Amino acid sequence: MRLEKAGLSDCEALAVLARSAHSHPWSAAQYRGSLESGHTCWIFRAGDSGDQVSAGIAACCVVSRLFDEMEILDVAVAPEWRRRGVAGRLLQEIFSRLPEDVARVLLEVRASNRPARALYHKLGFSEDGRRKNYYPKPDGSREDALLMSLVL
Repeated sequence: MRLEKAGLSDCEALAVLARSAHSHPWSAAQYRGSLESGHTCWIFRAGDSGDQVSAGIAACCVVSRLFDEMEILDVAVAPEWRRRGVAGRLLQEIFSRLPEDVARVLLEVRASNRPARALYHKLGFSEDGRRKNYYPKPDGSREDALLMSLVL
């Protein structure tokens, strides 16, 4: 796998990935808008998959920088790449490329997303707070978001 920055030409493939990974996925237009607004989307390309729709994207992570903090806005891993350590490797590679003046990484995660929460704890994140009824659920109800941070 190789780490790359996504470009506008990757937005449709990112939306395909998001649909396979999330109950409320980002659209190609949302990825495009994010990139156009200055966010960075890192992708792990799985090499020549022959799949033109997903363009071999195994995982992605969208980040936004504000002063000395970096916020993770979206992480998605293709179902066939889950439980292989891909998300952890992706985040570690991104963290190793952060500018030296980035002091902290922030994120929000669904309270029900135990695998993601376990990964973030393993990477050293701490839970700092909760946003009540933040995320929509497929049944129309809402669930809490946990606020997490990693001091670098």
